[in-house]
Amino acid sequence: MAIVGISGSPINGGNTDRMIQAILDKSGKQNTFVDLSKLKFFPCRGCAHLCATTAMCGQKDELLPYLKKIRDADALVIGSPRHHGNMTAWMISFFSRMWCFLHESNTLKGKPVIFVSVGIRENEVGRETFRASMVKEHEFNVLGDYHYMTFNPPCMKCGKGDTCRHPRGGLWNLLDKDEQAIRNFEITPDKFTAWEDDEEAVREVEKLGSLLREF
Repeated sequence: MAIVGISGSPINGGNTDRMIQAILDKSGKQNTFVDLSKLKFFPCRGCAHLCATTAMCGQKDELLPYLKKIRDADALVIGSPRHHGNMTAWMISFFSRMWCFLHESNTLKGKPVIFVSVGIRENEVGRETFRASMVKEHEFNVLGDYHYMTFNPPCMKCGKGDTCRHPRGGLWNLLDKDEQAIRNFEITPDKFTAWEDDEEAVREVEKLGSLLREF
């Protein structure tokens, strides 16, 4: 059984990448990990005359070999962090290229898929954006999904995280817009959370991996 894991995270080795890789490893199956942020590829150009008859994208870029692996895979693990209330631009571009599979035969219909996501709000990407965007069109067989709620907003690295009061500011909101709390907050290495240190996340990742082992 071959499984393909696809990450839309631009943070190499970040929580999203590591969750996907752990699920792949725990599956015990042959697998391929795809880091979209390292590939040079374009979004869908709408050139249906190149993919309607072949059910494969006609753009010959660095994504194309992985689209073929995805078509032939027995299962997929797809993950993205939350950016601006949505999946990342890499994942959006990748989803657009999946259009080549949506012609007459709906190539990926019924393919087992696991979704994972990371963000500072609960379930904002995993159970909503991913499922709405992908499941409805491709008619995947969703084995499971998990959203890891991190406490690592980009504000922790921007240099203004403990002073910014933007209404949608990550750290400001995480601290419930408490002036005293943000004044006292110190951005130190121990504040950056990892899913491996969260007991619930570890259990969920193990469970998702076991679903692929048993499939």
